Amino acid sequence: MKKIDKLIIKAFVGPFILTFLVVVFILLTVQMMNYVDEIFGKDLKWVDLGKLIFHFSVFQTPIAFPLSVMLASLMTFGNLGEHFELTAIKSAGISLVRALMPIYIMVLVVTAMAFYSNNYFVPYSALKAYSLLYDIRQKKPALDIQPGQFYAGIENYKIKVDKKLPDGKTLLGLTIYDHSSHKGNDEIIMADSGLMYTILNDQYLKFELFDGTHYAEGTAPNNRRRRNSKEIVVRPFTRTSFDRSEMIFDLSSFGMSRTDEGLFASNRLMRNFSELNEDLDSLNDDIYEAESEIYGLPKRYFKYSNIKENVKIPPEVLRVSKKMDSLMRMEVTMKEGFGEITVEEPPVYRIYLDVPAGKINRANKSPKSKPQIAKMGEANDLNKNNIKLPPPTSKKVAAPKLKKPVKRPEIESTDATNDRVVTQPATGIESRRPIADSIKTNIKKSTGEKSIEEEIVIVGVDDSFTSVEVDILERYQKRTELKANVLRNLKTAVATSRQIKSKLTAQNNRKERLQKEFYVFNIQWHKMLANAFACISMFLIGAPLGAIIKRGGLGFPVIISVMFFIIYYVVSIGGEKYAKGGSISVEAGVWAANAILLPIGLLFLRQAKNDARLFEADFYKVLLSQTVNWFSSLGKPKGKQTS
Repeated sequence: MKKIDKLIIKAFVGPFILTFLVVVFILLTVQMMNYVDEIFGKDLKWVDLGKLIFHFSVFQTPIAFPLSVMLASLMTFGNLGEHFELTAIKSAGISLVRALMPIYIMVLVVTAMAFYSNNYFVPYSALKAYSLLYDIRQKKPALDIQPGQFYAGIENYKIKVDKKLPDGKTLLGLTIYDHSSHKGNDEIIMADSGLMYTILNDQYLKFELFDGTHYAEGTAPNNRRRRNSKEIVVRPFTRTSFDRSEMIFDLSSFGMSRTDEGLFASNRLMRNFSELNEDLDSLNDDIYEAESEIYGLPKRYFKYSNIKENVKIPPEVLRVSKKMDSLMRMEVTMKEGFGEITVEEPPVYRIYLDVPAGKINRANKSPKSKPQIAKMGEANDLNKNNIKLPPPTSKKVAAPKLKKPVKRPEIESTDATNDRVVTQPATGIESRRPIADSIKTNIKKSTGEKSIEEEIVIVGVDDSFTSVEVDILERYQKRTELKANVLRNLKTAVATSRQIKSKLTAQNNRKERLQKEFYVFNIQWHKMLANAFACISMFLIGAPLGAIIKRGGLGFPVIISVMFFIIYYVVSIGGEKYAKGGSISVEAGVWAANAILLPIGLLFLRQAKNDARLFEADFYKVLLSQTVNWFSSLGKPKGKQTS
């Protein structure tokens, strides 16, 4: 290593360590100010408070590294330029890029350290810090009884003192309400004075009461007659005076109990690089699984839909769907191998084809009436005895011939079963038309808010009916059956549509939730790389800028560094916000700050190589005068050239 390299490295290491500690302290102060009300006043141990501060300090290092690199490099080359050391280096024939090389190598080492810290130290410290902060939040405030105020920190007790002496132990005018029975102010203790102190390593609080009275009111007897009557209920009352009494309260609830850190380990801030990769793969598969459910639900419920021709399922969704199906088959196979699943034989269904028209069962059971069941039982018995039955014959009913049309007067008959009058047209024939057992079917059609109820009476067919009447009855029965089927199918379609709509909404909400979670984890994955790479971007801004302004110290360099850091921070926060919402890609949102600052750093490096005077007043005065002269010369005609 040459002497010039040692000189530049020594000039860089000191400001870097100093600025790193200062930046961490500032960021830690901002972080702790958010939890001041929740941390202080809890009587924490110094060890717990020190752990919290240390882990939060490590948690701030991803932002502290880039800012300290820029500030230290700007101060280093600003001091070299202010003391004309940089001028001497250039006069010796050493270029600015060669002078920047030692610090650039140091910055590469710092970048590697930053990535290693972001990958291992920061997640570990985040887990420790936030789990400890959660336990501190759950801890009760320290015991602090103020005069003239009711103190409710002790469970089931309210304590009030009139005056508290400077020693912190002696109390005057004590009033203690005992609510342990959960029945109101039934028990009160009043004392003239007392002492308060802790015992057994601050695990118990002891009160010594002097010259007091204990008031207790009992419960009324449980008598319903007396309770419902207007008689006055007398409750037992006890008053006990004492010269000295002691009360001991358990303070175990004031201690801090530690929560299992595994409950916080699934948060993105507590995951390292490899764990984030696994989480992203799992979330990606879950998203594709939700999409496969969305594509599969219409196909599953609407059997006659042409979804295969209209909607093209993405290949990733098909791949994950096949993967999940194969995993489910493997799981079922393994369970069957271990005997965890018993395969049941499928049920046997009988299909009856000789069912007369008009016999409709609304419950979707076998449409058989009692006589048919009896005939089927006989047929089964005959089949068991290997007796062959003749095939069923169809009988045609011939219409009787009438000489003249006869006017059929209406005859009223009374139905004995339902006590109603059935109006039937009389015929010219002696035999009256019998009415068979009627099947009553109620069909309710919902049309808006109204409900229309129809009664369908299916009349049995007799030999006394003409063929025309039989045909009319059959048509009426078919039309009624068709109407009932249409209504039933409409109700089924509406119920199916509502069911699939609710399932699609649930799956879509699940997909959106998983997508947002995927964005958050992906942002954290890229931030580990972007925060480490920001050290290089900040170095390319700070070192050339220090060589240009030629000012060291903590004055002007700090202002410039803070300005560029604000730009970096605002762009990073805005990019992450838009990336979480899905407005832009995660890569664009996280790497936008580096993409903006890196060209600015390269521009400053080019200006520093050319010895530009960007921050000198004389440079801008000359530039302003040249601009004014150029504008003033536009209105004047060009003078003639003289020989």
